[in-house]
Amino acid sequence: MEKPGLLDVVRRTVGRYGMNIRRPLVLVSGGPDSVALLRVVVSLGGEPAVLHVDHGLRGEQSREDADFVRGLCARMGVACEVRRLRLEDGSNIQERARGERYRLAEEVAEELGLPTVFTGHTADDVAETVLMNLARGSGLRGLSGIPPVRGRIQRPLIEATRGEVIGYLRDLDQPYRTDPTNLTSKYARNRVRLEVLPVLQDLYPGAARNIARAACLAREDLRVLEDLATAALERRGDEVVLSFEALRGMRPAIRRHAVRQAYATLAPGTPPLPFGLVEAVLGLQRGGEGTRTLDLPGRVVAAGREEEVALYRRDQRPGGYGCEEIPVGGTIEFGGWRISSREARFDAADAARGDVAYLDGGRGPYAVRMAGEGDVIRPLGLGGTKKVSRAMMDRKVPSDLRRRTPVVVGGGGEVAWIAGGELGEAFKVGEMTEKILRLEVERLS
Repeated sequence: MEKPGLLDVVRRTVGRYGMNIRRPLVLVSGGPDSVALLRVVVSLGGEPAVLHVDHGLRGEQSREDADFVRGLCARMGVACEVRRLRLEDGSNIQERARGERYRLAEEVAEELGLPTVFTGHTADDVAETVLMNLARGSGLRGLSGIPPVRGRIQRPLIEATRGEVIGYLRDLDQPYRTDPTNLTSKYARNRVRLEVLPVLQDLYPGAARNIARAACLAREDLRVLEDLATAALERRGDEVVLSFEALRGMRPAIRRHAVRQAYATLAPGTPPLPFGLVEAVLGLQRGGEGTRTLDLPGRVVAAGREEEVALYRRDQRPGGYGCEEIPVGGTIEFGGWRISSREARFDAADAARGDVAYLDGGRGPYAVRMAGEGDVIRPLGLGGTKKVSRAMMDRKVPSDLRRRTPVVVGGGGEVAWIAGGELGEAFKVGEMTEKILRLEVERLS
């Protein structure tokens, strides 16, 4: 007869976080946590499939782990998928293995049509993570530990201790595999697990669960701060913008959360920005003339302008967009802009709007591309040519935006209109124009 202790903990966790236990993909390494997780899911009426990832790092032992998981699944009547990795030797191999494991889990879950991926993380894992992050000098996000739910990934054992897991397996007389590398002090996490947590447990019984509970409280506080920080953010096309006015009205801690949220919006799944880089982004508010830029990890750029700091992806600069024809009577989205085109009668008041242009339809077909180095335009009424970059400078377009602003070109490739700005002389509507096109642009938000 199975004792209800661990099952009760999991029931509460599943209910609290709305986890879907009916048809999960369970990651099973063969170790105690993942084996217990599989047994719990089946005991609670779930119909799981199992993924075992053979990292190929321990030779014959890795093959024995895979055979153990296959045998366990066969006895339980659970479908089992084994995938093999071949990781190159090098630094940070554990982190690379973890990334590949999650990538495979998402891939297999998609193939099998399973909505969730379960992993066997426990309260002890949360405590270890919090202690390591605290020692590194982490902020509130690091102190919030391992989230119970992140996208498709869910962790039903997150409120159970490792002792409860081992006791559960012992009562079932359920064997499991032991990875000998977990018993060495080669890795930082192992030392925390083997040397630090046991001391804390002796000093303060229940320390692992208590630290995990503190992480949960930190997560709740973090959500409140992030909600407050959202007020400073504006999504503007391919940018996330923080206005100086909004930032000045916030306390420093909320400003830092605003920067981290802006960055996370553009680079989801990457580690949070460290404190030093967050402060450097906020420092773009101060001093200097013109636009100041700062390169961030993940090909993200922060640009300090006169009244705002904008973050955008470097790969959203001009090279990746090419040139796209604008269909008459249609709308396209291009590089964070929406461009619409239709035939129309000329309306002088409407034509005076910066986001609207009336063009001679006979000079098409028209296409859109990003402004390039050396582009020129013959502005309406000027009697000569002007560099597109100079035209944008005259309109005080920030330097980092100039090459991410689209231009409309005519059938021969000449610049007909700078989005939101100058119209080319050769494309103006005159008395003899037979077909008039009305173009309108909008920055996507």
